[in-house]
Amino acid sequence: GACSRFYRELKRHPWISTSKRFVFDAPVPMLYPEIKDAYTVKILNPMDLTTAECKLLQGGIYQSPQEFVDDIALVFANAVTFNQDGHEQGDPTSCAYYDASRHLLRYARWLSLEVMSQHLTDDSHNEGENQTGPIPEWKLSSTNQRDARREMMEIVMNLEIDKTEYGDRSWMESECEKLLNSLRRQSDSNRMRYFIEPTYPPDYAAYISKAMSWKCCQKKLLDRKYDTFGEVLSDLRLIFSNALKYNGRMKDLDKTSKDAYDFATIMSEKLEVTIRRMLLTVSDRIEREKVEQIVFSREQEIAQKEEEKRLKQEWEEERKRNASGAKQQPLPRVKIGIRRPSSKKGLDFDFPFYDEDTSTHKQAEIEVSTKQKRLYEEQQYARLRMERVTRNLGLRVHHNLMQHDKAIRWTKDFSEVVQKNLAQNCNLKSAKVDESQQVSNSSSNYDVTASLMGPILGSTKRPLISFALNSKRKKRKTKAKKGLVLD
Repeated sequence: GACSRFYRELKRHPWISTSKRFVFDAPVPMLYPEIKDAYTVKILNPMDLTTAECKLLQGGIYQSPQEFVDDIALVFANAVTFNQDGHEQGDPTSCAYYDASRHLLRYARWLSLEVMSQHLTDDSHNEGENQTGPIPEWKLSSTNQRDARREMMEIVMNLEIDKTEYGDRSWMESECEKLLNSLRRQSDSNRMRYFIEPTYPPDYAAYISKAMSWKCCQKKLLDRKYDTFGEVLSDLRLIFSNALKYNGRMKDLDKTSKDAYDFATIMSEKLEVTIRRMLLTVSDRIEREKVEQIVFSREQEIAQKEEEKRLKQEWEEERKRNASGAKQQPLPRVKIGIRRPSSKKGLDFDFPFYDEDTSTHKQAEIEVSTKQKRLYEEQQYARLRMERVTRNLGLRVHHNLMQHDKAIRWTKDFSEVVQKNLAQNCNLKSAKVDESQQVSNSSSNYDVTASLMGPILGSTKRPLISFALNSKRKKRKTKAKKGLVLD
């Protein structure tokens, strides 16, 4: 019946069916004998999922679905009670069980109120306080069902959909696509023929302000135009609410209006059932991911603290090992000769004076002063070397900049010269063309005769005259003479 269906749906939850971290289907003292005494002290009425299932299958033990739901809730409520102290102390296992059990309490309440809707008691006349969150026990009533649905709507409706690139889909987009496809089943093809891609009557816009169809919703989903789940649900509900509003006035007079009205009523009810199922799935996944993120962050923080503790312990052990194994090396004794001026008058020479005092204190002073002097000299040398390198680097950078600037100026000047030369060449060519035209015009007016040959040859604007030497021998007996022949 309803109890078996509720239990099957609950067992499909990822934290119950496939999770190896959380175990709720076996008695705790059997799984963890080391905490048996502490568990029996805190938990007076132990319960697990397998025991509840056996009592259900045995029959006759549960007198109503409410008793079975109370035992299921007791499984997770006991886990919350037992792990509360460990959660406050920061124990990772207790924290994980505490957070997971609180969420499973909420999920079991949502699921039971939806699956066992036929066994709810009507207490709508008793308006009480809203029941939300992980409640240890609840009644199967219509008021609690309304509160549970309102709680899920608050979680899902304003949730932003993770938009992906074309060709890929997030789990949120997949849930929206499932919601759309639930209206296109083969059994509903006849009823959906008015809502897939309808042809609107001429007076449709006078009654309906915003037209909507299944194809329009699908296109907006594929184009990633929906930002939240609430927008998807509003458009899908608008398809059938428009049909009910427009066809309600003519359903008794026109057969088509009556069919569209009846089909919209049926499909609207099916859509609400699918929406409630989708709300349950999406709400569970959202809250489950929040808990998993909290558990993961806590485990990372614990692992980081353990790593820091391990490194600190290794550093302390190494420090103790070095302190115990190290031996003080004796300082080398150095004898330094000091030349001092003679204190006696009349002596014009100095002799080396050796300090015979070899006390440790004086030797340490001398070594420290020598070391400081050597360190000072090394620092001075390093400073000079750094200054020399910096100066050379600055000179090279300055030289490169000057060369770059000079190259730019040369390029600019050269381009100007080239442009001037090109302009002059163009002007000269045009002038030569004009001059040749004038000469050709003037030469056409000349009458080339023997009497005018002298002035023509003396003119500066005459056309060019080519000469050729004729070396052919004449038939005379005398030698041939070369002469000028005009072309």
